[in-house]
Amino acid sequence: MTAPVPADVPALQTASSLVVLSADTYSSLQALPFGGGASAPAPLRDLLAAALDALARARTDLATATRRAGGRAQTNADPRYAPVVEQALPTVRGPGDVVGLALTLEDVLAQTLVSDVVELSVPEVRRMVAGHAAAAARRKALLLTLQTLLSTGRAELVASPPDLAALPPAAGTVGFPDVLFPTEKASPATEGAVR
Repeated sequence: MTAPVPADVPALQTASSLVVLSADTYSSLQALPFGGGASAPAPLRDLLAAALDALARARTDLATATRRAGGRAQTNADPRYAPVVEQALPTVRGPGDVVGLALTLEDVLAQTLVSDVVELSVPEVRRMVAGHAAAAARRKALLLTLQTLLSTGRAELVASPPDLAALPPAAGTVGFPDVLFPTEKASPATEGAVR
């Protein structure tokens, strides 16, 4: 594999800072009874657990690429969004709040990775970042669907497998609101760079 170049370091560190923040937040959400506990809807519990596994892989991959490019691996949470999460966590009161906070993070993470992938210098690193962007986009789609189901006030709809006849019509399309993936919420490449 060709080593990434030093110019890639800020983008890789910023992506890492968002992954660190997302993983830390998901761990906090998973510890809540209605996030990862017994009273949480099973699909939400499963999504949080799978997301933590995927974010651990992303963290390792991004740290490795950063070191190969001559940078220091980012281990701190994103400085722009960490205060937002810190303020939001105490207000999380149920599964809908868990989904809302996770959705915000996945949206920013996915948009940042999509935005950065075209600027990276090495094809292997672009593929790796694009793979993690796709994973974040999938989680965003699932969270949008969960958000729609929870907003009906009928928690029984959030089930696996779902009762297809009872689902609202939007449940099949709400996870894919964009024809082209947006990047206006993407964090600048230097936002999470190690200083």
